[in-house]
Amino acid sequence: MIAWKPPGHWLKANRDAYARSMEFLENIVNGSSRMELQVNQQSLPRVLIQGASRRWYCVDTRVHYGEEYIDIDGEYREVKEVNWRMNIDGAAWKSDLLERTPFAVSLCMHPRRTSLHLPIGDQIAALALALQNDKTTGMRIPLLAQFIVSPREALQGVYQFSEEGVIMEEEVYMEDEYEDDGIDAFMDDEMWALIQLFEAEELEHQAACIEDQQYDAWVDRRENETNRDHSKNWHHDEDKVWQLEDNLRKGWR
Repeated sequence: MIAWKPPGHWLKANRDAYARSMEFLENIVNGSSRMELQVNQQSLPRVLIQGASRRWYCVDTRVHYGEEYIDIDGEYREVKEVNWRMNIDGAAWKSDLLERTPFAVSLCMHPRRTSLHLPIGDQIAALALALQNDKTTGMRIPLLAQFIVSPREALQGVYQFSEEGVIMEEEVYMEDEYEDDGIDAFMDDEMWALIQLFEAEELEHQAACIEDQQYDAWVDRRENETNRDHSKNWHHDEDKVWQLEDNLRKGWR
């Protein structure tokens, strides 16, 4: 079902581990009546989950490629290395997620850095299981608990639930400040309509930049850990996946 293929420079062990992890993810989803597996534009998994709280979640997997040099037969060659990113959105209603209404919000949740060496399918499966048991997970992760108890109406205007607190859209989509140069400018209704027409696109760009900065900062904090384990082959171990799910319910550190 998942058509994305690993890059050609991956070792066979890593490719096999990736394939097994995707098979494991599909089995987890197929075995639950509260999960749905979809495929996004990158041919990677998007999982819809209904939590025990009856809240809905979407774990959308994206891949970014970065230039790296690896030793191939004694020669260093430039390759496009894979950097995974999981975007997690939550909503009170399933339709809010599917239709991307203002009541859908971002949840700034990431697996423990010690689990980043696991194949991406294992990480998604563990996260989906933790969100399916969101009442238990929320007891250890304050941002998730705060999302669960927030009324649907209160979610409108929220940009993201993060470890630092609730980030409101008004904090992200800040209005530009204009200096008064002493010249009166008259703007008729037609001019204001044109400004509003282009404003949304500009604000979306600002929001995307802020989100990218947050993600880059998160990656930087974990770069040393991932580089330290880079030389190790990935492995697929279902016991470790269940342990990761248990760790997720106990909170990120």
